[in-house]
Amino acid sequence: MRTNYSHIILLMAALCISACSTTRTVPEGDRLYTGATVKWEGKKPRDYATLEGGLEGSVRPKPNRKFLGMPIRLWLYNLGNKPKGKGLNYLLREKWGEPPVLLSAVKRDYTSNVLEQYLVDHGYFQADVASAIKYKGRKKSSAVYTATPSLRYTINSVTYETDSTQLGKAIDASTDHSSLVVGEPYSLDSVKAERERLHNRLKEQGYYYFTADHLLVEVDSTQHNGTVNMYVTVKKDVSPLAKRPYYMRRITLFPNYSLEQDSLTRSSRGEVMVYRNFRIVDPESKFKPKIFRRAVFLRPDSLYRLSSHDITLQRLIGLGVFKFVKGQFRTVREKDSSTNRMLADTGRLDASFYLTPYPQYSLQAELRGTSKSNNFVGSEIKITERNRNWRRAANMLEISASGGMEWQTGGGQIVGGNSYSLKGEVALTVPRFILPFRRLLNIRTPYVPRTRISASYELYSRQNLYNLNAYTFQWQYLWKQTRFLEHTWAPVAVTYVLPTNTTPAYDSILKVDPVQRRSIEKQFILGANYSATYNNQEPNRIHSFYLNGNVDISGNIAGLIIPKGDSGRTIFGNPFAQYIRLGGDVRHYWQLSKGNVWVNRFFAGYGLPYGNSATLPFVKQYFTGGSSSLRGFRARTLGPGSYRDTTSRYLANEAGDIKLEFNSELRMHLASVLNAAVFIDAGNIWLQKKNVNRPGGTFTSHFLKEIAVDAGVGLRVDASIVVVRLDLAFPLRKPWLPENERWVIKDIRFGDPDWRKENLILNIAIGYPF
Repeated sequence: MRTNYSHIILLMAALCISACSTTRTVPEGDRLYTGATVKWEGKKPRDYATLEGGLEGSVRPKPNRKFLGMPIRLWLYNLGNKPKGKGLNYLLREKWGEPPVLLSAVKRDYTSNVLEQYLVDHGYFQADVASAIKYKGRKKSSAVYTATPSLRYTINSVTYETDSTQLGKAIDASTDHSSLVVGEPYSLDSVKAERERLHNRLKEQGYYYFTADHLLVEVDSTQHNGTVNMYVTVKKDVSPLAKRPYYMRRITLFPNYSLEQDSLTRSSRGEVMVYRNFRIVDPESKFKPKIFRRAVFLRPDSLYRLSSHDITLQRLIGLGVFKFVKGQFRTVREKDSSTNRMLADTGRLDASFYLTPYPQYSLQAELRGTSKSNNFVGSEIKITERNRNWRRAANMLEISASGGMEWQTGGGQIVGGNSYSLKGEVALTVPRFILPFRRLLNIRTPYVPRTRISASYELYSRQNLYNLNAYTFQWQYLWKQTRFLEHTWAPVAVTYVLPTNTTPAYDSILKVDPVQRRSIEKQFILGANYSATYNNQEPNRIHSFYLNGNVDISGNIAGLIIPKGDSGRTIFGNPFAQYIRLGGDVRHYWQLSKGNVWVNRFFAGYGLPYGNSATLPFVKQYFTGGSSSLRGFRARTLGPGSYRDTTSRYLANEAGDIKLEFNSELRMHLASVLNAAVFIDAGNIWLQKKNVNRPGGTFTSHFLKEIAVDAGVGLRVDASIVVVRLDLAFPLRKPWLPENERWVIKDIRFGDPDWRKENLILNIAIGYPF
């Protein structure tokens, strides 16, 4: 039998070797093309990384794709045979596999010319690219392209050849901030950017019909000194329409437009309502005219401006009630009343905006699942009804109700391990700032300022322990200042937390751990908060940043007005919290290559209770650990400082007034929707004031000795609409251990089941951690 088994193993190995041979299906006389390298002869310029990427991206054809360095799809192709139907061979050859890229498909001369032209476009006018084939074994080969760039030409002068016409004067006045900079290398991209810049500047001065194609940039490289003289001029065959500025005559809005009734909508001229500076065609009166007052920035009898045009389009979309917005401009011509013939151009434009609304009402249901590192899982269902055009004013009215449950799945059953929550919320979002004074504030940006007013009630019930009732009211102003910068200001933010139905079982827990009382104490927060967020993340940006800063205060004004009594300052018999809370979140995203990103994050939070409050309210305190924090520690079990709770750790309620956290994560694309990551986290929380029940939990000058550290690996399934994340982490440093024993790297034992149970944490979450 041993002999038979050995034969089977040898046969299977032979089949695998046959399938994994990358050259099995390469025709006789040809070779497998494994890719190309581009070599650079001579000194490399400071922008070599950009040039190298452009050269390598211009090489054709591309070799067979690889996963983790292995051409798996080519292997699958080689595993099959020519299909005769829809069977396994068809799947291997036509669906799963990829045919070999052959050397015969490589056009070396054509590719060399493409690379030479790329170098010419970047100032190397005398570049030369030679090609060669590098043979590997009997059936493989690659291409080598050697670029000899020679001298790189720089810009010696830039001349704008203009005449005395109105257009010529406008161009002459727009030469500042040119993309063509004397002394910089010549670049075709700079030429295109300058044409586009002038086009935008002229559009801002009323030249509606002028385009970048009407500009000609000539290059004189005959100086033989490595420099070029550049001449920017207007082409001679430009239409007269492009040579004159235009003014607006009429602006008309069609807010209930649909493609099915296109002709009927356009012919409804008899139902026009004139409102302020524009006209509205809305026979069904679905929208109040005043909502467009803050959206339309084009004005009759004013010069056409591209910025006003763009802001109008973005504001109309930003109202949130229109699915599509289409703008059309038409030249106004004089008409001979006797012959009905169109005469000369009047230099005016009529603008029409066709707006297709969303359905006014919508109903959305969401089902969520959670899995926490502290052995709790849960689910929640949320139903939201939306009215996108409440009171015909583009107001968003949202009414939502949700309910969820959470239960313990491991780690030993405890009292109160299961819980449920119920929540109801009503929110109204108005597409403008609601201010106490009547003067209209309409900031000239493409983004719609908003006011959001919300009220909610939430019941959280922990089985056999307690109920928590939370009432919240917020008045917020939301403003996106620029493409990357957003502001949120809540001048009124009121939260009232009322505990009910506490049980003897919970009282027994408090006897052992009295600090747990903070998690359900009555809380009255009467405050305001402000946050600013800068986020310039874009798919092709190498270095991106996310910055967030927030200020949260409570009880400062009330503390000045309300006198202090025997039980402190109160409102309706309830003491209110007084504190200042500051937070900052800084993230750097470095795109090392396509699909590979290195992310670093630093968070710092500081809370200062005063007056009525000895500590921050529990809902405002900082927590650490879990799927979006220190992933090698269970949520809310770490800290504060070097303190370790050994009596009620499964309640997971450790909190602090100060938090520091650093995360570093390398994200790598594997294949299709699969991504991997390796990461390290560090940080902790601390108390601002000394607490005898939390020895070692106070923030001191020795805080660095109390930093926790973990590391791990992750797998992410990024399906665009949702990201499912699995992060497996373990501690490297435990701050609660004796000072000389806190690093536990030497104690790591992946093969030990007891070590894995205590230290290995699997975090399952939706979305990236940061």
